[in-house]
Amino acid sequence: MVKTGRNVAVALAAIGALIGSPRTSAAADAEDLTNTMRTSSHVRSVSAAIESLIAQAMEGSATFRRLVEDIDASDSYVYVNEGHCGHGVRACFVTVSSSGARRFMWVKVDTHYYTTDADLMGSIGHELRHTLEAISEPSVRTDTARFFLYERIGSHATSAPETQAATDAGATVRREVLKFNREPKSD
Repeated sequence: MVKTGRNVAVALAAIGALIGSPRTSAAADAEDLTNTMRTSSHVRSVSAAIESLIAQAMEGSATFRRLVEDIDASDSYVYVNEGHCGHGVRACFVTVSSSGARRFMWVKVDTHYYTTDADLMGSIGHELRHTLEAISEPSVRTDTARFFLYERIGSHATSAPETQAATDAGATVRREVLKFNREPKSD
């Protein structure tokens, strides 16, 4: 429990540092506004690169936007950060904890595995769908409860329990982002 509290404190301090750091240029002021807008969301990252990918995915994918909107409407906060999942897994929903009425969920993505941003955005969407599966179960407030949720709802065809909803969400986000990127943009 102490480790989880420390993780929350470190994540919140890092986000505070991103928002509160002094800037001197107009471009930096615009970046501050973007950071402030993003951190009002319940889906967050301490990585500027991942924050940028989340913003791009929200712009290019209606499915991704709905995932974020559903998380924003919940009692939970999801932190998406760079990290290694192990066992050849590119992204993973690693932990859940709670404090009072709030739940905190952490997702890791190993950015070195991806050849395209669309693939990475799809994986983040996949993991956000997993967090919504946990969010939809109010009793999932610990890793143990999360484990038993996936024992119950997950398919066990691979080394980790998987759900069709998360697989479909990831694939749909990837398709929508690719389609959006191919469409001509008007200025």
